Amino acid sequence: MATRKKHHRFVTKAWVGAVVAMMILIPSFIDRIILCSNQLPLPEKQVTNEHQNQIFKNATRDQDLHDIVRQQTKRMSPNGLILHAISIGNPRSASTLQFNAVCVSLFLHILNFAPALANNTSCIFVGGLKKFKKKEKQRSKSNPQVIKMHFKPNCTEVLNDTWLFSTARDLSDGREEKSWLIDHCGTQERIGYIQDLETLSEIGLDGILRKYGDVFSLEPHMMDAMIEYFDIWDKLRVCCGRQMSKYWRNDLLPTNSSLKDASMKKHPLCPTLVIDDVEEQFMETKLYKLLHTYEKMRPINRPS
Repeated sequence: MATRKKHHRFVTKAWVGAVVAMMILIPSFIDRIILCSNQLPLPEKQVTNEHQNQIFKNATRDQDLHDIVRQQTKRMSPNGLILHAISIGNPRSASTLQFNAVCVSLFLHILNFAPALANNTSCIFVGGLKKFKKKEKQRSKSNPQVIKMHFKPNCTEVLNDTWLFSTARDLSDGREEKSWLIDHCGTQERIGYIQDLETLSEIGLDGILRKYGDVFSLEPHMMDAMIEYFDIWDKLRVCCGRQMSKYWRNDLLPTNSSLKDASMKKHPLCPTLVIDDVEEQFMETKLYKLLHTYEKMRPINRPS
């Protein structure tokens, strides 16, 4: 009988201890869930991503990581996994906007569908054909990358899974650009988006960003973060740095400067902004903070 009472007391204490532990741990666990839900991005496919990472770790040396990733993500993204992209455009055709939008979109796409590759994602500018050829030869088949150029590539030297993006002056110019890419690069399926200034003027920055979001299968919370980020990015690009608006640059010149054009119209937005405040807002966006945590993506946080 004494043994039974002792056992009963032991079980009771164990249950009480378990209940107390749950009361302590559950609030902490809930707080962690709430905290994580506010961060960018938390893909809905979290379990899938963990499973995918394990597959990468278990891949044998003779297996192509690129093929493993593509096989795992094919059912999750309508366009499959996009690892490589080229942004082609003449100067002053909003080519910088396209390059940055494609770069950030591809990064979020990788983070959502193949997070094990996020640390190796990069975006670069090549100034000439020789440099491009060199970069293409050095480029890893499994490392995600976006390349920006101001000239049309020789498509025989482009990796055959590369998606092509380009800029144009208007819709007519855009149709010609698309036809050239199809004729010379032999692909229509991997032409991501031809961005033209006419459409940009009509649908605005938000509308253009959603075009890229569609190509890269970005989720709504990712699009919200991109729109917040690029809205501020565009103000900084226009009002300071190397790509500053010519109208604002002219406004800033002293009245007696020989370079000043008195007939040029004044810039409507830049005089109303306190650039230090705008920069601070930019650095506080979720997407800026996220990109900053990845060393190879930090350069893209510079508006110009």
